[in-house]
Amino acid sequence: MAWRSALRGAITRPPGLPMGSGVPGAPPVPAPMTAPARLSRLPWDAGARERALALAELLTILAWTLMITRPYRDFDPAVVPLGREYVSTIQLHHLWTWARQCGWCALWNGSMQGGAPALADPYGSTLHPIVALPTLIWGVASGAKLALMGSFFMAGVAQWWLGCVLGLGRTARLWSAGMAVAAGNLAGRMELGAFAWVVSTAACALVLPPLIAVSRSGSRRAAVALGVTLALAAMAGQGYMQIGLLCTLPAVALLLPAQPRQMILVGKRYALAAVLGALLAAPFLVPFLHFLPQFGKEIDPTFGSAQPLRYVPLNLVVNDFHFYKSEILHKLPYPALYVNYIGWIAVILALGGLSWSWGGGREARRVGLYLATVTCLSMWVASAAPLSWLASHAPLPWLAVQLAGIRFPSVIAGLAVPCLLGAAAVAVDRLARPLGRSRLPPGLALTSSTAGRPPLALDVRWLLAAPLLVALMDVAAFSRQWIHADRYGAELPAVLDALSTSDLQWVNLPFGEHFWTEAATGRGLKMANGIQRWHWKGRPPPAPVLEGSRSGPPPGMTEQGAAGGLSIYAAPAGREYATVAHEGGQRTVCAAHGVAGDIDVRCDAPWPGVLTVKENSWPGWRAYVDGRPAPLQAGRWLTVDLPAGGHTVTFRYRPWDAPLGLLLCGGGIALAAYNWRLAGRRGGE
Repeated sequence: MAWRSALRGAITRPPGLPMGSGVPGAPPVPAPMTAPARLSRLPWDAGARERALALAELLTILAWTLMITRPYRDFDPAVVPLGREYVSTIQLHHLWTWARQCGWCALWNGSMQGGAPALADPYGSTLHPIVALPTLIWGVASGAKLALMGSFFMAGVAQWWLGCVLGLGRTARLWSAGMAVAAGNLAGRMELGAFAWVVSTAACALVLPPLIAVSRSGSRRAAVALGVTLALAAMAGQGYMQIGLLCTLPAVALLLPAQPRQMILVGKRYALAAVLGALLAAPFLVPFLHFLPQFGKEIDPTFGSAQPLRYVPLNLVVNDFHFYKSEILHKLPYPALYVNYIGWIAVILALGGLSWSWGGGREARRVGLYLATVTCLSMWVASAAPLSWLASHAPLPWLAVQLAGIRFPSVIAGLAVPCLLGAAAVAVDRLARPLGRSRLPPGLALTSSTAGRPPLALDVRWLLAAPLLVALMDVAAFSRQWIHADRYGAELPAVLDALSTSDLQWVNLPFGEHFWTEAATGRGLKMANGIQRWHWKGRPPPAPVLEGSRSGPPPGMTEQGAAGGLSIYAAPAGREYATVAHEGGQRTVCAAHGVAGDIDVRCDAPWPGVLTVKENSWPGWRAYVDGRPAPLQAGRWLTVDLPAGGHTVTFRYRPWDAPLGLLLCGGGIALAAYNWRLAGRRGGE
């Protein structure tokens, strides 16, 4: 099973034990503890009982996740998780419906703003397996809900895995995992419906356990697990959490062993993980880097959404709904940017855990210092202080613009939550472990008046149950106010029917209204003003032939009807999707049909001319006239010379970057498999 494979190489020895095989000259690893010992201190081949216990813990986390995300368990396509941007985010998942329809055509997203390479979009989570698999099986609407619940579960698994790597007991592991599932850094993002923020927050948390495991074990399998999680984080979407993760990676130096030989080995394992992560994420990274110079987005050189650093930690402990809806403490009134609630109990426990780590052995101090450093770095980056300095001192104007495009750095503070919960779990484990069973003080002991029985024994660890349960229920209650679902309006089908055209044409939905977009994409509408959080430089949206509006007629358009409370306006001739311009100034309108990157145009031209199809032209497009290759002319739109007569012109988007990314990904899979098997032959090295 996947969880067994991922953990086999990342579960490490107890704190303080020397490095094992694979370090030249290192002493052998002491024999593992016996069956009653902690699961995290046993090798995974020790027996079925330990594997069954691990599975039981994961099922417990899954059950808790289903409770927290209960509103998302309604798979009626008309019931949608609340949050203004949710629907416009999941429209990108239609890549997988296009892939089922026409295969390689899915590499082009022609549903909005003139079209764009689908794999180059950094904001969607489309390529992440937690999105791809449910979407392929159950479709976009239901698959997105499953992916959303899976992301909450992934955050819990990441925290549980961290507890295993730290050698913590079952109580600490499960409590911290439950807190991670319910924490505000996930649920709070759904106030905006920021689907990709939830996925990327959970995916970046999943990097933390193998990152520490590599330093503690130096094993190849831990490095493979780290490479896989790095790739998953890269493909999780949005970019904010990934930028935060990159900014905190220098703290890995704190985890390096002091012995030179061990340091070199661990450094090699980190390098292996970095190479694996880049190769496995290549299907996204290659197209994204290919088109990055043409990528544009809104910028904010002042980073006006960021709070000063002195206020950022307060979002961990403030649970007042109205506070997050206000501008108090230099916030914007958008809770999704700031909510990271875990409560005072967890924060106090985290401080205690960091203190105990500092008082432990050398390895415990390294891990504790690392968790504290990542926490502080995450909050510092979230305050935008380093970003502002870098943007103002960037040697290249292009780099300054890219930095200024990180408009909402405050969400990066969510990376502090798994570190703090890990430290809190250390405190829970420390409090539970040494107390054991204690007798009541003599004055409170219950004894038999005749038999002189010894005082009753009390398991003092039960005293922890109350604050831990209070912390868990408090966080869950706070987070539930952001997790809701509601039913679509009844006007949706009528409006989409009114805006549908007999062939491919650009249309407009009401500006800024997100909830139309996923269903419109599923119906095959091409939305000229589709909601996209980036744009091609110098390529404004195409002019629509139809538009639904609530605010009067758009310029140059006349009303032709109404549907679902909207007025429907039509444009005069001249905005058609596919036309042939003849030398004498005449025009021939052509019929175009197709899906995504497969476009077929039928023209009956009385004279020769130039066929223009209003789809963004970019390297990767190819044209064929009656099956024969035809050169594309330079310019914004797809344009070819067309002789007189009836012709079928086909356009296919088949770029080089996507196959190269897939090829590199295949190499990454082979490299990961080789290292995994090599570690097995060398006894888990």
